[in-house]
Amino acid sequence: MSSRNVRKPNPPPDPFADADLLTWPGYLLRRCHQRSLEIFNEVVGAYDVTRQQTAVLMTLQKNPGATQQRLSDASGFDRNTLAEILNRLKAKGLIDRRRSPRDSRAYELHLTAKAHALLARLIPGAAEVQRRIVEPLPPDMRDAFITSMRILIGIESVPHGPSEKGDKT
Repeated sequence: MSSRNVRKPNPPPDPFADADLLTWPGYLLRRCHQRSLEIFNEVVGAYDVTRQQTAVLMTLQKNPGATQQRLSDASGFDRNTLAEILNRLKAKGLIDRRRSPRDSRAYELHLTAKAHALLARLIPGAAEVQRRIVEPLPPDMRDAFITSMRILIGIESVPHGPSEKGDKT
């Protein structure tokens, strides 16, 4: 059999032919995360706390005396990650752990005076960060963007409007 008569098999289809990273939610979320980190560092990076530490401090400010479990539930951080963040905040003198008078096995977490002073300076900058993150969006899209993210992380349900037939029930 001559080599001219041998038919070469068709190459398999390229599974990435239609792949466009700019349509992949995971890739876009990572890019948004990167952008938000850059803005945070630019605006409030001098305060020497991370976004995660800021979130825990703000959550603890709203939940004084919370246990680690309650703080985990309120902040969305898993307990192991939260434990690491709390250790860093304690080392910076920003939180105190005290035995719970209600449960001797548990510790209540409290902000220190240093943390309260830090938050008083930090919160205006953190609010500016949030404003700058959504600034490229038209104002009428910002609420929908926030709502969409809340739906994606499971803290808000999909709003149900009128049915497709136009019913208002």
